[in-house]
Amino acid sequence: MITRPRQAKDLTGRRFGRLTALQYVGVLRRKAVWQVRCICGAVKNVVGVDLVKGSTRSCGCLREETVKRPRSHGMTKHPAYWVWRSMRDRCRLKTHHAWMRYGGRGIRVCRRWHKFENFWADMGSSYRHGLTLERRDNSRGYSPKNCLWATRSAQARNTRASREIDTPSGRMLLCEAATLSGINATTLAYRVAAGWPVCDLFEPPSSTT
Repeated sequence: MITRPRQAKDLTGRRFGRLTALQYVGVLRRKAVWQVRCICGAVKNVVGVDLVKGSTRSCGCLREETVKRPRSHGMTKHPAYWVWRSMRDRCRLKTHHAWMRYGGRGIRVCRRWHKFENFWADMGSSYRHGLTLERRDNSRGYSPKNCLWATRSAQARNTRASREIDTPSGRMLLCEAATLSGINATTLAYRVAAGWPVCDLFEPPSSTT
């Protein structure tokens, strides 16, 4: 066994990343060299200073694993990524502020779109800056066949609040009925959902509440 100089720190048994120092083996260019064993089983000699500083943390297997590891899509700062993220969160997270209007009423994201790469493969070619994701049929979930990119004004015309309802003046969009009657669209939507008679929908709130 080679005798370790007094000035060289004893690293025997110490763990450095994936490496464990086994024994002192000599000097290379005035630097102490240690035999180490990696968690993958490989044994090699490493300069002690590199172990202590953390510049060497494996036999090389860590670098190989990093190279083989699938790379991220690299689009986490792209607006479309956050559209996708928001779409998924409001359909699956009960803590999301819009959960009740999406996941809470059964709106789901298709399995294929659980991965952003698939979402982008289907929707990326038609994306333009400033567009929003819209469902063609608001009673159905998010999928390639039911979604398209639209301007905010076009999307607003297709919201649940813009669905058609029966009114004393005939069938019309809820937003049009709200404008005609002067009653807030939210109040009008509540009355429809609560089953109010058509003849009472336009009654002023002061006389009906």
